[in-house]
Amino acid sequence: MGSGVTASKVLFDTWAWWEVLQGSPAGARLWRRYLDSSGVQVITSAISLGELSAKLASQGLEASIPVTISSIRRSSSVEDLTGDLAVEAGILRTRLRRKVRSASLADGIVLATARQHGARLISIDPALVGEPDVGAT
Repeated sequence: MGSGVTASKVLFDTWAWWEVLQGSPAGARLWRRYLDSSGVQVITSAISLGELSAKLASQGLEASIPVTISSIRRSSSVEDLTGDLAVEAGILRTRLRRKVRSASLADGIVLATARQHGARLISIDPALVGEPDVGAT
């Protein structure tokens, strides 16, 4: 897939973006370490935009979705799902489910996207933690 994983290239999963958007202590750390730091490329899988819009809508915050998504698009490179990525994601989901039964196809998509770009995946998802290129910071 991509080249080696570097700290200068990270992929924020839905959790990481939610923490940043909420301004939580974890989100503030992520902001300082990656978004407010020159020389760090932040990537977002398009699937996370769907997950975030669903979360906002479920909380009655539909009106905030356009500005939220616009902010993420300004702060990161949003990567769309391709056919090849979808195939890899399906394989990864099967592997992840051997460890955590609740691993979703979205988990596979996010991990496959990070790996395709040689990025460290920023996540605390139990299905993803423990992978060599995944961490909470």
